[in-house]
Amino acid sequence: MRNMGMLIAIALIVIPMAVRAETWTAHTTFEKEKSTFGRNCAPQDISYTFDLTDNTFTATSQYGKMFSITVPADGEIKKTYKRVGNMGWRPLEMTGNVKSRELEIVTWRCYYKLTPIG
Repeated sequence: MRNMGMLIAIALIVIPMAVRAETWTAHTTFEKEKSTFGRNCAPQDISYTFDLTDNTFTATSQYGKMFSITVPADGEIKKTYKRVGNMGWRPLEMTGNVKSRELEIVTWRCYYKLTPIG
């Protein structure tokens, strides 16, 4: 019986845990009514790929990997990061709920909703 207990303990250590993973793509939708910076806000056609593996969220765009962040149980994030674009390195902030896929990007009072594709 003692050997059985040891086998079960070893199996729990050796057998990998199931990893929950989701990957999806989204594109930006300019939110003109929320944006208050006027002429400096412009629609941007950028596609993003998001990966949520267990509680780690990774955001990637055509400019490369932007960031990875640990997601709390409620799914709400607020992450400031920089990405290169046609105007050099720009500060951006991604906010919203990763689990419901309701996210937006804000840069210089310009708002862009991330609309899932498919």
